[in-house]
Amino acid sequence: MAKLLLNTFFLFFVLTTTFSQSKIDSIDYYTEKKELIKAINYAKKKSDDYFAQKKYNDFCKISVRKSKLFGSLNDHEKALVTLYKALSISEKNKLKGRAEIIEQIATRYSIVSDTSKAFKNYYKAKHIALIEKDTASLIHVYHNLFRLHTTNRIDSSYYYMKKKFVLDKLTNSISGLSFSYNNHFVYYTLINEKENAKSYLDSSYNFAVKHNIKNSIIGTLSNYGYYYMQYENNFKKGAETYEKIKNEYKDDLTTFDYVELYRNLVYAYEQMGEYQKANFNSSLAYDYSQKLYNENLSDKIREIETKYNIDKVEDEYKEKSKQLEERQSRNKKIIFIFVALFGFSLVLFYFFYQNLQLKQRNKIKELDSEIQENIINASIDGQEIERKKLSEVLHDNISALLSSAGLHLSAYLVGHKDEIPEEIVKARSLLKEAHDQVRDLSHELVPPVLAKLGLYYAVQDLCEKNSNSIINFTFNYFGSNQKRYNEEFEIKVYFIITELVNNIVKHSKATSGYITLEERNNQIIINVEDNGKGFDSTKTYSSDGFGLTQIKARVKNLKGKITINSKMNAGTLVYIKLQIPH
Repeated sequence: MAKLLLNTFFLFFVLTTTFSQSKIDSIDYYTEKKELIKAINYAKKKSDDYFAQKKYNDFCKISVRKSKLFGSLNDHEKALVTLYKALSISEKNKLKGRAEIIEQIATRYSIVSDTSKAFKNYYKAKHIALIEKDTASLIHVYHNLFRLHTTNRIDSSYYYMKKKFVLDKLTNSISGLSFSYNNHFVYYTLINEKENAKSYLDSSYNFAVKHNIKNSIIGTLSNYGYYYMQYENNFKKGAETYEKIKNEYKDDLTTFDYVELYRNLVYAYEQMGEYQKANFNSSLAYDYSQKLYNENLSDKIREIETKYNIDKVEDEYKEKSKQLEERQSRNKKIIFIFVALFGFSLVLFYFFYQNLQLKQRNKIKELDSEIQENIINASIDGQEIERKKLSEVLHDNISALLSSAGLHLSAYLVGHKDEIPEEIVKARSLLKEAHDQVRDLSHELVPPVLAKLGLYYAVQDLCEKNSNSIINFTFNYFGSNQKRYNEEFEIKVYFIITELVNNIVKHSKATSGYITLEERNNQIIINVEDNGKGFDSTKTYSSDGFGLTQIKARVKNLKGKITINSKMNAGTLVYIKLQIPH
């Protein structure tokens, strides 16, 4: 008697609670309206679509739901066919979610009383669920292992009962906790602890009623019926409880539930001596049993499993054959790649050798260029040194001597006003002219304004001297007007700007020139621009004519950067950036 009652509850839990979904969809809608055929047709259409689109994960999920629908109609053959196909697809594509599929296969075997295969598949599902961390499937597996162990393995049943209870609390599953309380009732009933059993049964019922968990309400009511008859010897109250379930929850019971319900009513009415009611319920129990099981079901299920195993072996053979073919093809590809790589290596070596030769030639060119730049810089440095020396000699010595000679003649003329020889006057005039020419030459070599006042005033003076009716130069400066730099640095910068200004005056045919000096981040930034005829700055010019080669060499020697932008008939812009020496 106890076995029938307990099995009723546990199988009821497995077959009904697994239909719950977090979101109502078309399958849920048809199921709630008891239109299972429509639900199956919808599920079949969706699974076919998913399979055609190769959405195998969605295909497996909906296949599990479709198998439960077949189970609700007692078509366990189609349920297993559906599950084994989903399992085959899941294994072939190495998908997650296999634990749920195998757990449902185990449940089908349990329903048809093939306990050995049920155990085997539940253990397999448990192993996979632990690997995949599939908590939902693990809860169902623990529950069903508890149910199967209650018949003769009390210690194991307690272990799985506690495992499920812990996961229910961890996931805060309302329905799961309600069924776990009921599990405790079953366990304490089996070990004859009446008070603990009743306490957990009351907790389960109150919890189910509070949260309106219909499946749990039915389960606890069924166990109340057992409790009344087993511990209170109140068969009338037990029968009333079962009649209440049958009348109030008739739309929520499966065929299997009806079988167990009628069997319990037979037992209750027999104990009360109401044999006519007992016989009536016995007939109904037999009819539902025939509906639930048929003679060919076990054979068909074995055929389904055998077909799955054969398909699996064939798939493994095909996979191994495919792997062998792929290995052979890969070996051929490796040989081909090796030959291709050898040929490519020869070509690569040839190009590497040519590239090496080209690099050597370029290096020689770079050395030549560097030597030329050093020669140019050395020549310019020499010129500037000579300029400075010659300027100093002309200014400090020759100019001074000429001035002194002129003063002596002037003094002589003051003392001999009455008789001034014509030769003396002429000599004085020639001395003054020589003095002026020496002074001008000295200024041209190194402008005195540069030596006395600095770069700013020297460039400003340069712009004023070169401005005339044909071309006008504009000068702008951003920085400290009074700041002086290293004398050698100022001379080099001044003559770079001078050379650029000379290019504008001689070659550009410009009407306007713009020179800008800017001091920024310990750098001097020079912009020299004109509106002249321009030239193609992408071409390289020799030192003759434009003098750009010398300017570039000087800038590079100062560790600076120069950019020249010019187009035909669009003017020229020279941008120079120099680091100010400490």
